[in-house]
Amino acid sequence: MASEPVLQVELNVIGQELSYNGIPKPIPQTYWTDTLVPLMYPTWDTDKDKLISFYYYSNGTYTAKRRKYVMNFKTNTNEWKDYEMEQVASSVADTFKDKLVEGWYAIDAIENTEFQNELGAMYAKANAVSPLSVRLARDFLLTETDWALGNDSPLDADAKAQYTLYRQKLRDVPATPEFSTNVEGTKFPISPDFYNKIYKTENAGNDYLATDDQFLPLAAHYLKRYGDRMAHYLLTKSFTEKAYFDVLLQEYNKLPETNWKPNELTAAQKVDRTNFLNEIIGIAAKELENETIGLYQDKYTPPSE
Repeated sequence: MASEPVLQVELNVIGQELSYNGIPKPIPQTYWTDTLVPLMYPTWDTDKDKLISFYYYSNGTYTAKRRKYVMNFKTNTNEWKDYEMEQVASSVADTFKDKLVEGWYAIDAIENTEFQNELGAMYAKANAVSPLSVRLARDFLLTETDWALGNDSPLDADAKAQYTLYRQKLRDVPATPEFSTNVEGTKFPISPDFYNKIYKTENAGNDYLATDDQFLPLAAHYLKRYGDRMAHYLLTKSFTEKAYFDVLLQEYNKLPETNWKPNELTAAQKVDRTNFLNEIIGIAAKELENETIGLYQDKYTPPSE
């Protein structure tokens, strides 16, 4: 009995993501613009018919979907229509697949060397919201709340349930209609902290994330206002243990009663350094959260009479 074909390569154009053997990689904007866009044009992507996805399987078959803007003569309105692209020569599809695999490995290499720096520069200089930047903002917010569901979390069962729902809604962001049709209008869920401190006081009858007004289009404002902080946070969180020990060495040596020796780290000293870094990150994250609450408060605070 023949085995089912396995998906090997997936290009998600809308989400700007490339997967190989089930491992997804967000595509850096520079690599997307300079390499992948010219690769797709004009065989796969044209001015009128835009490629939205490409799937290549282990048996050498593929499917590709396009989207075009057409007139609906029944309603006399224009609308987007998705359709399966006609087949091209197998050699052309194989070449495209091979180029995508090369791209996946190139992105993987970038991640291991300079990708985090590129993300920082991207956030710091962001002038427009893109699917990649929204996805990374989502990842930042997920990372920021990892603590809530840990074994040592101080939250009770109800609070953990709220954070579980919040994190699931964040994961669902790329699947929302706004993400694929109007990325700047992509809506983010309000956090449990904001719900309990601000929203619930004026909307006591609404359960957490059960109403549309608890999802707000923060993408453009959030990314542009907090770009630098998000970049620095992501970069810091991506450091290996050795890297952040090196970066924080001078500051740590200023702490009282420290007997740190470069080549004689004990388990307790490693814990001290880890806690020190997490404390710095926690302070920065709390400051960001407080300022974000201030933004929301403008929306929900009724005007004074």
